[in-house]
Amino acid sequence: MQDIMKDFEIFTNSWWPYVISLIISVISAIRFYVAGTYCESPARIDGKIVIITGSSSGIGFETAKELARRGANLILAVRNGERGLKAFEKIRQIKNDVKIQVKLLDVSEFTSIRNFVEQIRDEYEKVDVLINNAGIICDKSKSASEINDITFSTNYLGPFLLTHLLLPLLEKSENGRVINVSALAHFNGKLNLDDNVFCKNSTPHEAFAESKLALTIFTKHMAQLYKHTNITFNSVNPGLVRNTGHLANYSSFGKSFFTKLSVWPWIWLFLKTPNQGCQTIVYLAIEPKLHKVSGCYFSDCEIKEPADIVNDIIAAKSLYEKSCKAVKLEIDNGH
Repeated sequence: MQDIMKDFEIFTNSWWPYVISLIISVISAIRFYVAGTYCESPARIDGKIVIITGSSSGIGFETAKELARRGANLILAVRNGERGLKAFEKIRQIKNDVKIQVKLLDVSEFTSIRNFVEQIRDEYEKVDVLINNAGIICDKSKSASEINDITFSTNYLGPFLLTHLLLPLLEKSENGRVINVSALAHFNGKLNLDDNVFCKNSTPHEAFAESKLALTIFTKHMAQLYKHTNITFNSVNPGLVRNTGHLANYSSFGKSFFTKLSVWPWIWLFLKTPNQGCQTIVYLAIEPKLHKVSGCYFSDCEIKEPADIVNDIIAAKSLYEKSCKAVKLEIDNGH
């Protein structure tokens, strides 16, 4: 016992306590900074109908939980029914009187989108909030053309079509809101608007960046087209978020125990949790002061400047017309 006390005294009289305190302080500061801003609005959206795509896990699931606590009537639009039901049960455990439905939707398949919208039209008189959250970084094992097609359809063309088909129901809301989940990666995107192919010979990360850039441009363009309506359109950067499936689908982080063991501390330190990542989405869905705010790019519950091309009216119009052709949608924008 005396030896232990002696060793402890030596330790306390050394520099180690200061070094350990400094390390803990630095780690805490990094985690505080990375976490970003929390939605502090006390607003509720009781009875409002909210559709969230990709809501069985990650950011979408955390968004659903937060909005359930605030009284929303939730529609979980998911690709995997089994995972959707698990999400359903978890949310019910948090708020047992929540009104919630699980609907199958694969946003990379236009037929699935049209079937989903038909169900919504049959069952609901309006939609108050549409959150286009579902996103993907395609597996490297696929061919370049498959990567581009699946990524662009899931992250952009699918939300493009879904939004347009739900516009009649959104217009019936007192304040319809469309929230498109973009990404910081959109700053690195480069769109091909010269022919019928959106992105050529892109890597998975390039295709992801291009799709998120297209989604951000589309958001601002829709805000302009529908500026005289009661619908707002805004995009949001959730930040770098772990446990979203992107790392598991694209990288080799989850394939090796030793790789995961070595990389995980850094992921934990520098990436947000899904709950931290959903805060700005929740803010956009519930905050009454935003009822007329449209065409903006949000990050950490604040309006930020997107990539310069997002403000290019000619590029936006070209992308819009090309997208309409891609999804076989005839639009008469008399707004």
